[in-house]
Amino acid sequence: MKVSLQWLNQYIDVSDFFNQPQVLADKITQAGLEVEDLEDPAKNLANVIVGQVKELASHPNADKLTLCQVDIGEGTLRQIVCGAKNHRQGDKVAVAIPGAVLPGDFAIKKSQIRGVDSLGMMCSEVELGLSNESAGIMILPKEAQVGTSFAEYMGLNDIIFELKVTPNRADCLSHLGLARELSALLDRPLKFPETTLKTTDKTSSSLVKLELKNSEWCPRYAGRAIFGVKVGPSPVWLKQSLEKIGLNSINNIVDVTNYVMMELGQPLHAFDATFISESKIIIDNSIKGEKFTTLDGTEIELSGDELTIRDGEKAVALAGIVGGKNSGVNEETKDIFLESAYFTAATVRKTSRRLGIQTDSCYRFSRGTDPDGVVEAMNRACHLIQQVAGGQVAKDFWDEYPLPIKKEPILVEHSYLEERLGYAVDFFDFAKWMSRLSCKVEEDSVASQCWVSAPMYRWDLWSDIDLVEEYGRLHGYDKIPEKLPSLSYEPLSEDKEYTHQKQWNQKLCEEGFLQAVNYNFVSKDFEIQLLGNEADEKTTGLVTIAEAVKISNPISEDYNVMRRRVFTGLFKNLVYNYRHGSEYGRLFETGHVFYSSGEEYKQNMHLGLCAWGQKNQLWQKEKSRPVVYDVKTAIENLLESLHIPSWQWREFPQGKVPTYLHPYQTTVLFLEGRMVGYMGSLHPSLLDDNKIRTGAAMAELDMQKIMRGQPRVPQAKAISKFPAVTRDFSFVMSSEAKVSDRIQKMKKISGSLLQKVEVFDEFTGGQLKEGERSVSFRLTFQDMDGTLNEQRLAQLQKEMLS
Repeated sequence: MKVSLQWLNQYIDVSDFFNQPQVLADKITQAGLEVEDLEDPAKNLANVIVGQVKELASHPNADKLTLCQVDIGEGTLRQIVCGAKNHRQGDKVAVAIPGAVLPGDFAIKKSQIRGVDSLGMMCSEVELGLSNESAGIMILPKEAQVGTSFAEYMGLNDIIFELKVTPNRADCLSHLGLARELSALLDRPLKFPETTLKTTDKTSSSLVKLELKNSEWCPRYAGRAIFGVKVGPSPVWLKQSLEKIGLNSINNIVDVTNYVMMELGQPLHAFDATFISESKIIIDNSIKGEKFTTLDGTEIELSGDELTIRDGEKAVALAGIVGGKNSGVNEETKDIFLESAYFTAATVRKTSRRLGIQTDSCYRFSRGTDPDGVVEAMNRACHLIQQVAGGQVAKDFWDEYPLPIKKEPILVEHSYLEERLGYAVDFFDFAKWMSRLSCKVEEDSVASQCWVSAPMYRWDLWSDIDLVEEYGRLHGYDKIPEKLPSLSYEPLSEDKEYTHQKQWNQKLCEEGFLQAVNYNFVSKDFEIQLLGNEADEKTTGLVTIAEAVKISNPISEDYNVMRRRVFTGLFKNLVYNYRHGSEYGRLFETGHVFYSSGEEYKQNMHLGLCAWGQKNQLWQKEKSRPVVYDVKTAIENLLESLHIPSWQWREFPQGKVPTYLHPYQTTVLFLEGRMVGYMGSLHPSLLDDNKIRTGAAMAELDMQKIMRGQPRVPQAKAISKFPAVTRDFSFVMSSEAKVSDRIQKMKKISGSLLQKVEVFDEFTGGQLKEGERSVSFRLTFQDMDGTLNEQRLAQLQKEMLS
C-alpha cells in the first residue's frame, strides 16, 4: 500500500520527518509494518520550473522548429528551441533548465540547435515521467504561477511510502489507520478529518427503499441519498492525492469514494439512482445462473453463493468487490445512493477467489474493516461530494444493523504478562501503551490485573496473548533479554520421516536428479484429466483414492483439492520447463498424498521421479537409450543404498496400465512380496497433446511401504579367495518371452555360484524367424570354497541350455 506523507500529515503532525523520511520509515518497520520503499517524486523534477512563453517565432534555420522566449521568473527571458507544435504565445509550460536530470537519466544542458543557442527544454508529460504518451509539450492552466517549482505546483513535493501490511493489520490499510499507529508510537495527538453536512428536507427513503435479507454475511449496511450532484472532473487536489498513491482519477464522485477508502479504510460505492429498478436496494444472495457485468465490462455467471446488492430486478453490485455496469455513475447522473457497509471477511474472500476478481475494496473487506466506522465514512464522503460535486444530502440515512458486533473485555494478569515476555513489566506502563492504542483499560491494582477493551477496527486483538504481543512490539523487541533456554530435558531425536526423506533426497541428487517442491493443492479437473480412470490406478501398488479431498476455501479453482499423486505436480514441472527451452531434465519430489477413509483424513509419503530428454554428447551413439532406464537406474541405486536385499520389476497385474503410461514400457516394483509402486514411459498421445517432442518417463513409489523395517543393518559377506569366471550365453527367445524369467531360471540352476547377471546385447533379424530375438547374457561365477573347474562350468552350461 502506498502512503503519502503530506496526506498523513493531515491527521498527525509528522512535519519534522519531511527532511528525514528514512527515520520515520525505520520507526514504522521496527513496529512491525515493513516499509519496502521510499519514493521522492520531486527528485526527478529538480530544476523544472513553471514558465510562460512570452515570444514565439520560427527558427531561422529550420522550418519545423520554433524559437521561444520563456519567462521563468528570473527577470530575464530564456531562449529555448522547441520542436513541438501545440504551444502558443502566452502558454504556461514546464521548463527544464540546465542542471535538470529528467526520468531516464536525461540530463539537460545548454546546447546549440541548428546554430541557435537553447537554454533549456519545454517538457512533455512523457519527458517528465507523468504519462506514457503525449501529443506535445505539457500546457499548464493559466493560474499556474510563473517561477514556481513544477514539483510544488503539481503537488509532487511529497514522500511516498510503500508499506507491506501483514494480513492481521487491516486497520493500517489507510492513512488514518497508519496515523493511529504513529500516534501510539510517537505519543502525538490524532486529528480526525472534518465532516460537516448541509442537509435538505428530502429523505433517503424517498429515493431508495432498503431491505437487508442476509445479515449473517452483511451485519451492517448503511446508505444515504444525495440529490442533484454534478458529475465531472475532480479538482486538482483530489486528483493529485489519488495519483500520488497509484490510483487513476475517474470522476469527482468515484474519486471521493476512493479517497475516503484510502483515508479511512472503509470502501464505499455510489449507485446512480436512475438505474435502481423499483427504487429498491436489497442485500441478498445471487440467483444461480444469472449474469452480471462488472464496471469494466466483464460478464460473469453467478453460482448463487455470492452476496449481491440487488434492485427490484437484478444484481447491481457484488458485495464488497465490484459494482455493476448497469448502475454506475456517469456524466448524466443527478441523484446517487451512497453505500457504506460491513461485509464479513470470509464472504468477500470466498467470492473474490472463486471469480478471480481482485479490487482495492475486496482487499480491505477480505482482511476485515471496522463495523463501527461505517456511518462515519459515509458522512465523510457526503461532505466531500458536496464540496466537489454540489448536491443536497438527505437529512436521514439508512443504517441496518440488527445484531451489533461487540468485543468482550480481555483480562490480562500482570504475572502472565511477565511470564510471556520474560522480563519485569511496569503494569502502569502496559496500561499506558494500551490507552495509546485507543483501548479502554480498567485496572484492578489489588489483584494485579486489568480488563482491556480493544477497538472494533483491531481484529487482531481478541485474547490476552494478543495484548502481550502488542506491548512487546510497542515497548520494543530489543527490550526482551537474551537468555539461553535451560536444557532440563534430553533433546528429542529427529523425526524418522524427516531423516528418511533427507536420505532419499541426498541419494537422488547424487543420481543427477533435481528436487522439485510443489503445492499439496491441485486442480480437481486437471488431476482427473491426467490420471484418468480410477480403476487403472488399482494396479499401481499405491493407495487407490476414488475422490480427492476438497478444500473448503481454495485460493482459486486451480488449487481446490488435495493431491492424490505426486506425479501431478511433476508433470506440470515437465511441461513448464520443456516449453521454456529445457529439453533435458531429471526431477524428483518427496511429499504427501492425501485421502479420506470414512470420516478420517489420512496421508501417505510418496516419492515421484520424472525424466525427459537425453544430454547431447558427441561420443554417444546416434540411437540413445529410452529415458525410462535412467529412472530405473536411479530407483535401483536408491534401493541398494537402503540395503534392501531383493526386489523385482514385473508386469502390471492383468495388463491394466494407467492411461497416461505407455502400455509396453511400464512395470511395477515388487519388494519383499509387496507391490510398492510403478514406473514407465509417458504415453505418446499425452506428450503430443502437450507438444513435448522428446521421450519422457515417470515413477511413483509408496515410501511408507518401502521404509518398513528401516534402517536396515547391512549384511556382511565374506570375500572369496578364489578367482571369478565369466561366461557369455546367447538365447534365441520369443519376442514375448520375459528376460526376467530366463534370469530367474539361471539363478535357480547356479545357486550361490552365480554372483552377477548382465544383459549386454539383443539382436533381431538376420536368420532369426519373425517373432524371435537373440538375447545375450554375461554371467559371473565364483565359489567360496575353491576354484571352479571346467567340468563344473560345463555342467552348469548344459543345464542352462537344456
